[in-house]
Amino acid sequence: MKKLSIFAAAVLMSLGLNAQNIQETVIAIDNLTVPAVTLSTDKDIKMVQDAMNQYLKEAKLKTEKSGGFTIAFNANIPTIASAPVHLYTRVETQGKGKNKTTLVTIATICTDLTIEPGILRSNTRSWLEDFYPFMGRYEASLQMAVEQQNLKRAEKVADKAVSEMNSIEKSIADKQEKINDKKKEIAKLNERIKQCEQDIKKLESDIQQLNKAKGNAEEKVQSANQNVNNVQGEVEKYRQMAE
Repeated sequence: MKKLSIFAAAVLMSLGLNAQNIQETVIAIDNLTVPAVTLSTDKDIKMVQDAMNQYLKEAKLKTEKSGGFTIAFNANIPTIASAPVHLYTRVETQGKGKNKTTLVTIATICTDLTIEPGILRSNTRSWLEDFYPFMGRYEASLQMAVEQQNLKRAEKVADKAVSEMNSIEKSIADKQEKINDKKKEIAKLNERIKQCEQDIKKLESDIQQLNKAKGNAEEKVQSANQNVNNVQGEVEKYRQMAE
């Protein structure tokens, strides 16, 4: 909004300078030479024409086109004359390229002979001068509409970017949560590994004890087998003697 206000102010300042480019001239209307006033501006002809059409519309003037003019017959414009006037307006270009200029020509014809021609021309000039700030506001409104569309597009792009960023942040958060879960699993596995290592040590200690017991048992088995052999020998000896 601040940029738009600066733009509007710049437009009005530019128009204020251009307001000096109003010249008194004459034009031919129905084979009559009629006093007129013409302003020159470097503004685009379409914008100027549209602004003039809106200017006439807001003045509630019924117009028609003829001979290159937009004409309002029997128009009541108190700032120009106390009696109805025929208002002739024309927007055209002059020159080419960088020297191209838009010209706005205004002429009024009043059938009331009590209206002095000099006052009629002076009031017509004032009416044309009032068109300048109107044109500035009109141009600013057009630019505002353009900027509003740019703003909508920018906001849409920003919303999309925010949505994408939020989606990325969510993905990061989800993956970080999975990392934390995996770390917890690793911690549990490490505890399980420690417990398994302790169990292995206990089992290895048990095996050592059992190996010792096995050695003792083997000695006992050998001793018992030896005793069995001895007894069998005695039994065989006495069996033979008994025969």
